[in-house]
Amino acid sequence: MAPYGSWASPISAAAASVAGRTVEGLAVAGDGRLVWVEKRPEQGGASVLVREAAEPGGGAVDMTPEGFAVRTLAQEYGGGSGAFAVQGDTVVFSNYSDQRLYKQTIGGTSPLPVTPDYAGSTVRYADGVFDPHFCRYVTIMEDHRDKSSSPITTIAALNIHDRALSEPTVLVSGNDFYAFPRIDPSGKRMAWIEWSNPHMSWDKSQLWVGFFSEKGEKCKEICIAGGDPTLVESPTEPKWSSKGELFFITDRQSGFWNIYKWDEQNNVVIQLYALDAEFSKPMWVFGASSYAFIGKDDSSNKILCCYRQNGRSYVGVLDHDSGSLSTIDIPSLLSPI
Repeated sequence: MAPYGSWASPISAAAASVAGRTVEGLAVAGDGRLVWVEKRPEQGGASVLVREAAEPGGGAVDMTPEGFAVRTLAQEYGGGSGAFAVQGDTVVFSNYSDQRLYKQTIGGTSPLPVTPDYAGSTVRYADGVFDPHFCRYVTIMEDHRDKSSSPITTIAALNIHDRALSEPTVLVSGNDFYAFPRIDPSGKRMAWIEWSNPHMSWDKSQLWVGFFSEKGEKCKEICIAGGDPTLVESPTEPKWSSKGELFFITDRQSGFWNIYKWDEQNNVVIQLYALDAEFSKPMWVFGASSYAFIGKDDSSNKILCCYRQNGRSYVGVLDHDSGSLSTIDIPSLLSPI
């Protein structure tokens, strides 16, 4: 018998990794079908956009043609749903090899670039959203052209309908890191998260709201959470309801990430439900989503959420009018939805 670890195993690392694919990020196309990124070890780890089958029992359809892969290198983490966004029948995604953004029509022609060619992956994009009010795409932009070790990160906007590829327009700048640019339903405001070195986003960050002028430029801004020097917190995951209310998650006072809402009229934040549990997770990748509004036009005033408590994961429904939380019984739930 050979000593432990000295024999040649017939099971290689490549053979073990090729056995399973992983899904990163979900979106809903205009026809109601799901779109997701599928990472495929058998293709060298390529990340491919996949669309749900048109009929029950049918096979999912690959959307990403050969020569493309959906992955962002912004913040060097990659992956996550922050590498693509869907609106109607249009997808915008970050291509792994050159880090340019491409626009693709679902079921249509090959992807077309919508950002300039900087001869390499020196400019990277992530966590983008469509802004239909100003016919543009708003995204995190990480620029390595001056100093690759100290890139300049901004929130920028670009016209994805113009065939002439132009330099993106910077909307927000001045801090070290940005994430979660989210446009409100009226198109008049944008929320975002920002933080500074040497902090990680889950240690200390700030939630801001900027107001757009008639030309789409940020004309003023207000810090919603994280601006009080006597209160260390790390707000994350801002989302606008269809009514224009801003919700987010933060860990102020208790140290647990709970869901809050901004009362814009009185400029105060309100905790929806207090629980010694984590309703979010550290932002290792862009595009995290731990809660969503239920019902058409959010008419039910309920939030579907996932949270972790004492080493276990749960799915629940939070009624933000009554302040009650009910747990959905899902056996063997190990990770967030």
